[in-house]
Amino acid sequence: MKTAIYANPTCRLSRKTIDLPAGAAHTDSYQVFLGPKRPNLLSQYYPKSATLPGDPSYSLEDLIYYGWFGSIARIMLSILHFFYYIVGNYGLAIIMLTVLVRGLMFPISYKQTKNMARIQALKPEMDRINEKYKTDLQKKSQATQELYRKHSINPLGGCLPLFLQMPIFIGLYRSLMVDVELRQSPLFTSAIRWCSNLAAPDMLWNWSSIMPPFITQGILGPYLNILPIVTVSIMLVTQKMSMPPPANEQAAMQQKMMKYMMVFFGLMFYKVAAGLCLYLIVSSLWGIAERKLLPKNQLAGAAASGDASGSGFGSGGRPSRGDGSNGSGGPRKPRKAKRKK
Repeated sequence: MKTAIYANPTCRLSRKTIDLPAGAAHTDSYQVFLGPKRPNLLSQYYPKSATLPGDPSYSLEDLIYYGWFGSIARIMLSILHFFYYIVGNYGLAIIMLTVLVRGLMFPISYKQTKNMARIQALKPEMDRINEKYKTDLQKKSQATQELYRKHSINPLGGCLPLFLQMPIFIGLYRSLMVDVELRQSPLFTSAIRWCSNLAAPDMLWNWSSIMPPFITQGILGPYLNILPIVTVSIMLVTQKMSMPPPANEQAAMQQKMMKYMMVFFGLMFYKVAAGLCLYLIVSSLWGIAERKLLPKNQLAGAAASGDASGSGFGSGGRPSRGDGSNGSGGPRKPRKAKRKK
């Protein structure tokens, strides 16, 4: 069977404008490097011309652009190549790198998970505050802040892990997109033909025969890529688990908008490298595991403290008292022991 190989290279040349008199001629010469973009290989070549000698401080290695967080991208690649040297597969190496990154950030992310769980446990109190101050937004905000302060909850506690993960995510994104070693590297084994190149999107099924041209020739392309869909699906599950139930219509609308933004995020990342999707999938599964491993007694304790510190109502709507009474107006009288005959 004949195998077709398709290539879609791009090249752009630019030069300064020159004025040529009538009948004059001008010739430009170029040096072209055709080879893999390996840093060790590119560092051996220097741009030269007839008027500009090679500068030892400037080599073709600068052609590899790692983005804003280049130092982080290089560190991620070094660790990735080290894991590949151990296991001999870049799919497994990416999983190991993801576990390492999430493991190092576990103290911060776990604290964020507990903070979100405590906010969810305070939903009954939030409902009471919203019911009491329906028309007074200022008092509602003050009561909410007082409730958070009373239970030592930081509503912005989830921002710090996001800011810490963003440089790592961008650095890893750039490293996976430019690393030539990932080209033609299979996901786990060469038997997985639809994901045989971690540096490109997976290609599960060619849907050109059933999709209109504006989809196959537009943003989505001629293939159904399954890894971005799995990525967004797991992220939606993680988002649903980590966010408290909406306390009002405004909060419900905000959560719906976040879901729509997640779908839009999936469209934007539909044709990213399969290696990056693998990182996002493993990272999201780690977040779900953190949520599942949260001790039940912490959730129950947060809920109990929220009920006890609220309007003074115990179970069944009866007033709670601290004298051991059952809320029926006074303590029970002890029963007399029956004598045996």
